[in-house]
Amino acid sequence: MLYKLKFNNYPEVIVINNNIVVDDRIREDVSAMCNLSQGIREKGGAEREEKIILNMHRESYTSEQIAKIVERTIGEAEAIIKKREPVLA
Repeated sequence: MLYKLKFNNYPEVIVINNNIVVDDRIREDVSAMCNLSQGIREKGGAEREEKIILNMHRESYTSEQIAKIVERTIGEAEAIIKKREPVLA
């Protein structure tokens, strides 16, 4: 069980399973870890979106079609395509 308690002038503490108290310092550490995991999720999402855009480009979708489907601007879709196109010598 999770309980949130506040005592007069003391900061809020969280009591879990009646024996673990989480104070503000620990909460800040947990918040930092959550922010890190959020950044990882965002990066993974961006990489998946790039892969989708590149796959659509290989399947001959136009930049306009790609931008509409992935809800990006045409310029953003084209920039991703140009960044990942192989350079031929």
